[in-house]
Amino acid sequence: MNKYHFAFDKTKKIYRYKINFLKRYKNYSPKMCDVIIVLGGDGFMLKTLKKNEHSSKLFYGINSGSYGFLMNKFSPKNTLKNSATAI
Repeated sequence: MNKYHFAFDKTKKIYRYKINFLKRYKNYSPKMCDVIIVLGGDGFMLKTLKKNEHSSKLFYGINSGSYGFLMNKFSPKNTLKNSATAI
């Protein structure tokens, strides 16, 4: 079973989901996790990747921005199931 770290963008839209995610899922530290799940837009995904460029962690991006060229569709119900399928 994978351990997940959630990285949330600092937007009002994400803040609503952040509370629900943290109630539903355990949020491990970036050093203790297997997968980093990024919730935000493409820019936030790129920023998170750059911040962790020397990490060997897997990343899964969930789009909450406008276009989402790099990210997956947002589905709060199936987040871990979808990420496990993609990884």
